[in-house]
Amino acid sequence: MAGIFLCPNCDGRRWHLSVIVAACRYEGIVRELIQRFKYGRDQSLICLLGDLLVTALEDPRIKGKEFDVIVPVPLHSLREREREFNQSELLASRLAKKLGIPVIRALKRTRATAPQAGFDRTRRMENLEGAFALKRAIPSDATILLVDDVTTTGTTLDACAAILREEGASEVCAVTIARG
Repeated sequence: MAGIFLCPNCDGRRWHLSVIVAACRYEGIVRELIQRFKYGRDQSLICLLGDLLVTALEDPRIKGKEFDVIVPVPLHSLREREREFNQSELLASRLAKKLGIPVIRALKRTRATAPQAGFDRTRRMENLEGAFALKRAIPSDATILLVDDVTTTGTTLDACAAILREEGASEVCAVTIARG
């Protein structure tokens, strides 16, 4: 079960997300499985990783919350063509089957960004400035579950949540398999 983790570096920062919940830490076998799935294109892991993601929904900060739609974090079209899939979209689809709610590809990356790994918080925020836009309308006043594979500082998830909130979402919560 996901443990509660409060980030001391985030105090005082204005968030567009209500909460980010990760099923586990990005280390050991979990890290290896995510890397095999994401970079090794081993899509046979989607059931295992998707089920692991479901365990994040047992976190007390999110348990029992009713979501209207699931939105995956988008990849830029060049990266998605290169990888041949969007890992967040596959995870969102797996989660949608379990929860019985629709997935909406509501967001798009407006420009290719450098990979966030290795950047500090300030550089991550600069890297993502203006990188997301609305692709498809969301239901007004919706409670949205945002899905990604890994979170480190939460910058990507929060940038996505900012767009969704601007477009009328009443609340955006995020779940990931792991946190770095």
